[in-house]
Amino acid sequence: MILLFVMGCRDGHDAIKKLWIQAAPPGIIRWMRPLPRILSAIVLVAAALEGAPLMAKVRIMATVFPLREFAAAVAGERGEAELLLPPGAGVHTWQPKPGDIGRLARCDLLLYIGAGLEPWLPGLLKAVPGARFGTLEAAAGIALVGGDEHGVDPHIWLDFEIDARLVKRIAEELALIDPPGAPEFRSNAEKTAARLRALDLEFRDGLAGCRGKDLLLAGHGAFGYLARKYGLVQTALYGLSPDSQPRPKDLMRAVDFCRQKGIRTVFFENSVPP
Repeated sequence: MILLFVMGCRDGHDAIKKLWIQAAPPGIIRWMRPLPRILSAIVLVAAALEGAPLMAKVRIMATVFPLREFAAAVAGERGEAELLLPPGAGVHTWQPKPGDIGRLARCDLLLYIGAGLEPWLPGLLKAVPGARFGTLEAAAGIALVGGDEHGVDPHIWLDFEIDARLVKRIAEELALIDPPGAPEFRSNAEKTAARLRALDLEFRDGLAGCRGKDLLLAGHGAFGYLARKYGLVQTALYGLSPDSQPRPKDLMRAVDFCRQKGIRTVFFENSVPP
């Protein structure tokens, strides 16, 4: 930043300047006298700010999109949140590349779900030499759905109450990394939690008047937390992993189920074969 100002001139315009000063009201002259000192102070402050290093933002990596969104909302302008996995990658089967290991090594905080959602994660963490970033397992301390032959359900982000608690945990982790930003992180977490609680009320009100409570999925059973929260009954073609395949008897059972219940809507993922 360069600020240029002229204190006076020694040319043919001096006579005109003298006439202007003589005609100016005394109040204006008194007001202008401290201007050189004020302008000099502005120049010094601007130079100091220009030379000062910018505050480094907290770098956050997340394994799934919901965690990335929560982290971005809580961090605000003090952080940068990005996905570890590329768009469209299957979180259950993704395999990291050397470039991914390098990106992870440069982050300050890694957010992951746990509960078996990212089976490749332990190996990835071992591949990062001297890792100094913090980690937060979202599923830690959560009463998980499942526990049958398919294992536990890791899709915890479909419960807004769990999400509201999670954003506060993210704020506390960020506060450890960037203590001066702690008040901002906690404030952002409170605002995000309030939005999540409002969504919870919308879902409660919206689903209260439904005649049926059956949720049929032509895919894996990823909506257990949504079903538990709002009194729905989830019926899926196969278990918790999207990499499973339905058996013919599962397909026939689903068709009979739809006929018996009068179900006319089936939810499916784009990756599921027709």
